[in-house]
Amino acid sequence: MREITNAEAALLGLLSEGARHPYQLEKDVQYRDMRSWTDLSISSIYKLLRQLEVESLVDLSRDLMDNNRMRKVYSITDLGRKALARKITNLVSDAEHVKWDSDVAFYNFNNIPKAERRALLEAHIRSMEEQIKCYQELEEFMGNDGCPAWHRAVSRRPQFIWKAEIDWTRDFIKELEEKKEI
Repeated sequence: MREITNAEAALLGLLSEGARHPYQLEKDVQYRDMRSWTDLSISSIYKLLRQLEVESLVDLSRDLMDNNRMRKVYSITDLGRKALARKITNLVSDAEHVKWDSDVAFYNFNNIPKAERRALLEAHIRSMEEQIKCYQELEEFMGNDGCPAWHRAVSRRPQFIWKAEIDWTRDFIKELEEKKEI
């Protein structure tokens, strides 16, 4: 069996909490701000569910709604739980290389006029401080909403990453100062 994608793992993770119809899945993705760390969209949810059903990783049942319309309800199968556990194990056990888009800018920073470099780096720090604030608010919201620790951790981790990036940027500023590059 092939290894499932990250998007499929995110979807199976939601279904591991209980059976859902696609619209519920879309609402969960929105409510949990999963678009910031997954590739799930409303159209991809439907496409992935069909693929997961073909591969027997989810089951499809039909539910009669109050207005006498049928809707599809998906649930994770035992095979789906095994595929999800295998993907989680692989994701956690293998450190991934992160590509920072800003590395393209820093690698070519000499193309920024000296007089503008400090202001640009300080703006970069302010932007990251705003990101930290947003994730702190998200973490507080999730805590007040009773989310489990593993969900809250997804809002806490970026705070640590941004703080480390701020420290790196400040060190970079010091290095540029020492070399009279700003």
